[in-house]
Amino acid sequence: MTSHDQVSTGDKIRYQIDRFMSWSPMARFIGLFGISFLLILLCAGLAVAVRPREPEKSFDFLEAMWWAMTRVADAGTMGDDEGTLVRLVATLSTLSGVMVVALLIGLVSSTIGDKIDDLRKGKSPVIDRGHTLILGYSEKVFTILRELREANHNQKHASAVILSEAEKEEVENEVRERMGDMLTIRVVVRQGSPFSPHDLKKVGAGRAKSIIVLASDADPTDDHVPGQADMGAIKAVLALRRIKGALTQNHVVVELLDGKRRAVVERLGAGGIEVVAMKETLSRMIVQTARQNGLAQVYRDLLTYEGSEFYFKSFPELAGQPFGVTQFRMKDAVVAGVRRVEPEPQCILNPPEDFLLQASDQLLVLAEDDDTFSLTASHQPSIPPGFEGSPPRPRTPEKVLVCGMGDKISDMLREFDNYVLAGSEAWLMPGWPKEEFAEFIRAEVQGLKNLKLKYVEGDPTMPDALKKVASPDFSVALIMADDRVSEDEADARTVITVLLLRELFQAFGPHKPRIISEILDPRTKDLLEQDYGADFVVSSEITSMLLAQVSERRELNAVFADLFDSDGNEVYLKRAACYAPIGQHLSWISVQKVARTRGEVAIGYIRAGQPPLINPKQDEMLAFSEEDRVIVISEDDSEEPKGAAAEPVKAAAGQGVAPARAAPSQPTRAPQPSAPPGEAKTGKALSSTGRR
Repeated sequence: MTSHDQVSTGDKIRYQIDRFMSWSPMARFIGLFGISFLLILLCAGLAVAVRPREPEKSFDFLEAMWWAMTRVADAGTMGDDEGTLVRLVATLSTLSGVMVVALLIGLVSSTIGDKIDDLRKGKSPVIDRGHTLILGYSEKVFTILRELREANHNQKHASAVILSEAEKEEVENEVRERMGDMLTIRVVVRQGSPFSPHDLKKVGAGRAKSIIVLASDADPTDDHVPGQADMGAIKAVLALRRIKGALTQNHVVVELLDGKRRAVVERLGAGGIEVVAMKETLSRMIVQTARQNGLAQVYRDLLTYEGSEFYFKSFPELAGQPFGVTQFRMKDAVVAGVRRVEPEPQCILNPPEDFLLQASDQLLVLAEDDDTFSLTASHQPSIPPGFEGSPPRPRTPEKVLVCGMGDKISDMLREFDNYVLAGSEAWLMPGWPKEEFAEFIRAEVQGLKNLKLKYVEGDPTMPDALKKVASPDFSVALIMADDRVSEDEADARTVITVLLLRELFQAFGPHKPRIISEILDPRTKDLLEQDYGADFVVSSEITSMLLAQVSERRELNAVFADLFDSDGNEVYLKRAACYAPIGQHLSWISVQKVARTRGEVAIGYIRAGQPPLINPKQDEMLAFSEEDRVIVISEDDSEEPKGAAAEPVKAAAGQGVAPARAAPSQPTRAPQPSAPPGEAKTGKALSSTGRR
């Protein structure tokens, strides 16, 4: 060993002291006791050696230990000692005692400080039961807490537990500042890893009512962000598999960015997991809201616990009866569908009138709360004699302007293609170079059959570029958030584009295109005054609402997945003239009856310039204008009645129950042919005419 490798005695002592200080609190106290005992033994031995013998008093070693211990513990006891050597030993004992007491005070202070620090960092176990556990911390947490507060306001001891790697004190302060009064729900914050079984046990994952796994935040400039975020969710599921009851006694709601991993996560969960694919869900929702003015607010009302929301409830007394009678027996609620439990669970939205109910079936209803509706109504709605509804307006090809670029653009274009007629156009201003964008289209967007794509050169945040493309021929202008930059920068670019388009569209008068903007941060929404009916799709807010809904009732995941899908039934805003004579008063339950004769479920209405009203009072008398819309669940946006309901509505006038009809046929999608896109040129189609 060289001289440089020699370990000095001081180093050895410091090393042992460091080891001593790193022990557990109990080990430290035991070590301190051992040191004190050795010091007492040493001082007792010295006292026996120097203390003069007194024949009348015995002073054996045990007496010497007592003598030394009293001086170690109390400096005042050495005042009566006589003799120089005895006083020196007593002084040594007292100094040893001072050192021991100093160490004792330091250990006590350190131990108490560590315990307080543990409490501050959230390391103590959670003993709650039946709570909602949120794994991860991001902007979505505040929307989820807001929805849980509304959903559990009638519960006395509801609680939500947040487990994340963020500092407990920081999370608590922000929740307190952003949320204010949480009413009856108690928020508990713990610091730890969502991937650690030990930390998951600490927050009672096996005793929770439901668990929400949030997609982790990552650097938006990283090309592998979706994979990293989803891998984090999969790791959390793997950790939950090791917690008894975490996937069997409750259910887990997992937020994924990429829906392609849905099957893997569901397989890991073995039936205890509901997956919300954020990118897929938002793409579908943005397309639907872009095609219908006001639909964004309708979806927001359906997803929030403020007002009416979806509930499932069994009514065994309806066994053997057709679905058509349920709406007119249900009080203070809208019956929208049926959940069939046997032989395997499935949710059927807008079933046909003659769909026979089973004793185990559950009705899907829209109501203000789970205890506000019942089968106690005896409505006898009637349709005005001779009313056949307004002649349907023919559908026409659509033209949409898309500004900006995001990772959802390819899914959105394919979803648009499922809705629109042949000859529809999407003018794309991504702010990318022409060649780079054409390569993206060739790689990501294949097989469009109805939608023709056109590339528009220019930066959508620049006024001159927007002036070249602004036109009243567009039905809607869609501004996408750029996910390649930070959230704040993406929202700033969106706000700039929205303000510029608003100014340009003002010149078009009543025929100006609508504006739909994707906002990532809900707080940015307040910067955009909705002064002429623009809709806003707030990504994190919408997905957070959906996560909260599914965490409360997992069956709703299938309901919203069906509503957001282009196949089957969706939510549409159709002209009120199709459901009631314009200007004449008609009860809401009668409007619902007209909708049933058309093969639809009417869930509310929206007047021009006003927010939508979901689940109105059934006896409310309404007089619609031409601009008003009825909110329905229907197969498509056509104004033609479906199936047997296409018979004149007047045939049902005055009857209490709408006539039975055959089950509506599900729309089928033709296979999408694959054809190579053409060269990207300004104002020219990106796809060949064969793709139309």
